[in-house]
Amino acid sequence: GHTDGITCLSFAPQGDLLASGGDDGNIIIWDVELGKILHRIIARCVITTLAWDPSKWRRRLFVGGADGLLAIVENIEDREPVHSVLTGVRAPVYAIAIDSHTNHLAIGVGSEVHIAKEVSYRKYATFKILPMPPELPSPLKPKEQVDNRVRTRSLTFKNFGRELVVAYLNHGVVCWHIGSDSDHDTQRWRISPIHLHQLMYVKDGHGALSPDESLVLLSNLSDGLDLYAVGHNHPVKSFKFSSNGGVNLPVQVSFVEHGRGILGGSSEGNVHVWGLASTESRQVLEHD
Repeated sequence: GHTDGITCLSFAPQGDLLASGGDDGNIIIWDVELGKILHRIIARCVITTLAWDPSKWRRRLFVGGADGLLAIVENIEDREPVHSVLTGVRAPVYAIAIDSHTNHLAIGVGSEVHIAKEVSYRKYATFKILPMPPELPSPLKPKEQVDNRVRTRSLTFKNFGRELVVAYLNHGVVCWHIGSDSDHDTQRWRISPIHLHQLMYVKDGHGALSPDESLVLLSNLSDGLDLYAVGHNHPVKSFKFSSNGGVNLPVQVSFVEHGRGILGGSSEGNVHVWGLASTESRQVLEHD
């Protein structure tokens, strides 16, 4: 396996392969059913994000790295990824998403979010850069002490690729209307998480959009997960687990059971499962 920490995971659309990236600069392709390594791809930098092309008729893995690596693995038997995504920016890549309708890429690179399209076979190039998100109010700290770095945590296309939901490190969650090449990008809705006003120096954790695109689930980096209706700034529900000494740790979250349940990691290493109808934990998957 990996010789250092694992930083990201991504299942292939067919569900038979799992890609893992790590601090060791390796991308490993796993056979899910057998639990065995099929291939190892060497990227020579910390891998920060992985995303499979959602198309079921091709095997294409997009790779982002801490040194600005932005590449494609077309053949999982290749030894190295191919540098074929052009943004004009050399900065850490924090998130990648692929829209199944337009085949466009969304890329969180440095402080920017780029939209790229395939200009020739296996060659992508940026055609749009989203505006910077507005700052959130931070009454607990003087302005000069507030962390306003723009960093993307997660990206999700919706509405047939016409909208992009961006969860930022310090700027809440914004749904952008991205339209066509010449359209002006506008903000459709925004969530300013309530925990940004309750805790000092906390930052949005990982987020997930419900299958019907009406709810957003966020890690609050404190004691659990908060569930928001899109465009609203106060959670409709909160799902709690015991905190770990006040450590602000972003955890992975996801909707399951076609949106009827949720799950999330926790700072103590366990995975909690809840039903949306109740805020009581339904199951805890312990990490031995």
